[in-house]
Amino acid sequence: MLNKNPRSAAQQAQDKLLALLAARKAPTADELKQLILGLEDHRVLARTFLLEGTPFIFENRPMTYVIFREQLAEQFEIGSQDVCIVGSAKLGYSPSSHKFGAPFAETSEVDVALVSEPLFYRGCQQLFEVLNQLEPSVYEVKSSRFEKSKALPIVDLDNWIKVKDSIRNFVYQNFNPALLPQDHPLRHEIIKNMASASGLFLALEPQVFISKIRCRIFRNWKFAEEYYAETLRVAKFSLAGGIHPEPEIEDDEELLPAARPVSALAAAAQSSAKSN
Repeated sequence: MLNKNPRSAAQQAQDKLLALLAARKAPTADELKQLILGLEDHRVLARTFLLEGTPFIFENRPMTYVIFREQLAEQFEIGSQDVCIVGSAKLGYSPSSHKFGAPFAETSEVDVALVSEPLFYRGCQQLFEVLNQLEPSVYEVKSSRFEKSKALPIVDLDNWIKVKDSIRNFVYQNFNPALLPQDHPLRHEIIKNMASASGLFLALEPQVFISKIRCRIFRNWKFAEEYYAETLRVAKFSLAGGIHPEPEIEDDEELLPAARPVSALAAAAQSSAKSN
């Protein structure tokens, strides 16, 4: 006999979410997929599973994560509560629409979210100053529209992407320091601060080795939550077989390449080979 009152997908997703929260358990990739597809409001998922709790890479060493946050917070002069690891390093698999469920690996990036209103505004101002210098100038574009004899100016596509990324980030009230030029002083400052945490990763021996660290700076936690909720909304379109009006494109450029340590076993093998 058919059930006349079948439970909706949203109700089932809410029940699953409550069960995970009660068990204090991180969702598997399949469980998160069902939650993404079943829920309309993804902010609670972003807050609970992407921004809060101990990350996958420190799953068995929660105090190591506390030390990591305190170390990085001290470098940026913010509170340790304003530092968190997100993305695949947090969940153990990628939540991004184009590689959802791909497990965290030795070659994966470690994404760090920082919350600092002063650094957000400082970074945005300096980034926009850089973008304002990009060619062609507004005058050149406007004059070519009115003087038919002039050739239309050519816009570099890499610069166009950088401008669009910067605008999108500002809409979500976050700043990506990787958009600054390689030799920019603020980029160097942030790299130096992040490098201190990179060394701490190696010294503390987290669950897996890392290849590089990236960071994104948010104006406040509300916007961090909304940004990662949007990531899950984009994933929902992809998982349901649709195309989001503005598909997520992951940044190609990492901020800080991190040294990859040699494991004790590999080091012993190298030592043995040299002695022979």
